[in-house]
Amino acid sequence: MSKGVGNFIKRVSFCLWIAMVGCSGYGILQKQEVSRIPDAPYERIIQLENPEGAPDRTLAGVVHATGKATVCADYPRQRVIKSLDDLEKPEKQAFAHFQNYAIRDGDETLGYVSVPVEYGVNIWRRDTDPVCKYSVQILPPRHRPGQTDYQDAVQGSTSW
Repeated sequence: MSKGVGNFIKRVSFCLWIAMVGCSGYGILQKQEVSRIPDAPYERIIQLENPEGAPDRTLAGVVHATGKATVCADYPRQRVIKSLDDLEKPEKQAFAHFQNYAIRDGDETLGYVSVPVEYGVNIWRRDTDPVCKYSVQILPPRHRPGQTDYQDAVQGSTSW
């Protein structure tokens, strides 16, 4: 099978999966990038940890929940912190350069998520889940849909 046909099949399969998820009470909210996270009291701040990362890469993200609705993250290693002051010094320095997104449903802001620039984010609304109505899905750099593990490899004749 040629590479183009394989990629086409993967994309069609992914679109069908998204359509099925949309019919089952799940939906992806549109990402809305913001320049910074407002200084406000938050009900919960969730630190997403990456213990295998280099000293300046141990922070995989931060989710700020306002408390207007239940917001959670799917990241495997997470802990609730009281404020950003609980972060280690290298994490605070890295956090200053993260991308920030608002978790919005219509006109209501439910929280914010901050991730490193190379990470991706999906924000899911689950109408049938009262425990976690809004879920933040973190996509590490090598695990984005449609991207293979080899895309970060150097492309050239000497990389064989």
